[in-house]
Formats: sequence, structure tokens, C-alpha cells
Amino acid sequence: MATRNGSARWTGDLATGSGQVTVGQSAWTGNYSFASRFEDAAGTNPEELIAAAHAGCYSMALCHTLTEAGHTPRSIKTSARSYLRMVDGAPTINQIDLETEADAPGLDEGRLRELAEIAKATCAVSRALQGVEKITVTSATLASPQDTAA
Repeated sequence: MATRNGSARWTGDLATGSGQVTVGQSAWTGNYSFASRFEDAAGTNPEELIAAAHAGCYSMALCHTLTEAGHTPRSIKTSARSYLRMVDGAPTINQIDLETEADAPGLDEGRLRELAEIAKATCAVSRALQGVEKITVTSATLASPQDTAA
């Protein structure tokens, strides 16, 4: 299996300093700061990067799970929200909500909910984030009625 890389550089003090995070070998670089992390300033933050990574990994895990169950998807869209809260006096990601939509022939809402939970359990990022107190998944199918009649 491959090893993946990311890096960050921070300059200055915590409150007024700033930094840049880089994904991979300069595939993407973004600015971050105290204000972009703990307030609503422009820039990114580690929690957004975790949310994006989780959404990407989860979409791939759900694709695999659906395909194995005989519902090869035409598309999957997942959004993730990570919640940064103070826990025992330390900033902590205590919850991540995944919202996913799948367009897959023959897939009904109930079966998607079952398979969505399986995908959450097998997603590498979900597994890496096992210290997060609560990870939820809500799902919806995008299939047309004739697709689910099978």
C-alpha cells in the first residue's frame, strides 16, 4: 500500500501567526491561521482537511460496498462536517457528520442505510478517527423510481 504525505509550515505566535498546509507533493497548498481555525476568517484549517479526507475516503468505501452488494453506483456525493469543541480543556474533534447521496440502480433507502453503515466501518479514515466520540451517516438515494423497482 502507498504512503501519502502532507506538510505544514507555521510562522509567528499562535494568535497572530500564520501557516501553509500542503497536500501531497504540492498537489494543493492552502493558508491557515488561528482565525481560520477558531473563528470565521478566510483560509483553511486541519478540521476542514480532515472533513475533506473523510468525505473522499467514505465515498470510495461506499462505492466498493455498493458494488459488492450488486448496486454499482453511477455517482456518490458525500459532505462531511467536523466539530471542533473544547473537551477537558483541549480543542477536540468530538463529532463528524457524513451526508451522502448515491445514485445506484436497484437501491432503496433502507438498503442504502445498511450499506452506508458498513462503508463507515470499513473506510480507512473512519477507522483512523476511532477516537472521535461520534461519527454519523445520513444517506439518500438519487435513483429514479424505475431504478428501485428491480
